[in-house]
Amino acid sequence: MSSYTSTETSSFTITHARYIASKVATDLKRFQRFYGAPNDDWVDRYEGELAGLLKHDAVDNVIYGFQRNSLWTPASVRYRAIPGGSLMADDDPGKIRPGIDVGGARFTSFLSYSNRWFDLTQNERERIEGALPIQRTISSPPGLETGAWSDDLSYSAGGRGLGRSSVRT
Repeated sequence: MSSYTSTETSSFTITHARYIASKVATDLKRFQRFYGAPNDDWVDRYEGELAGLLKHDAVDNVIYGFQRNSLWTPASVRYRAIPGGSLMADDDPGKIRPGIDVGGARFTSFLSYSNRWFDLTQNERERIEGALPIQRTISSPPGLETGAWSDDLSYSAGGRGLGRSSVRT
């Protein structure tokens, strides 16, 4: 009888980041199908931005959806970074609810950076931001028009992931 021990080390790569971001992009394409926005160019930009920031562990949370009167409508989703090493499911994207009233609303997003982002030097942050397809401005996070965030899915790869929440009314 014999036995052996195996050790495996994994590091989070841009491939992992792109995989997770592609699932978010699939959700955005469902918004496009149900509500007409965002367009393909913006889906690509959001996906590229998210992959670039995930690679550097720089995302705390990001919201995509429709805002009306500076508040998120129920046609919105929030993704929160799940700490590395946490065990989580890697769900299929989807479950974007059709038929929500988005009259008078516009599609947009809001991103909050992680503590890791602020641990980087100003030069490192500028280098990363310069490579991203979206340049963000500083603002306060908008609230919800109605309802509350409710966790529903998670997307993961390489020991990191995003937990998704939808607005439940």
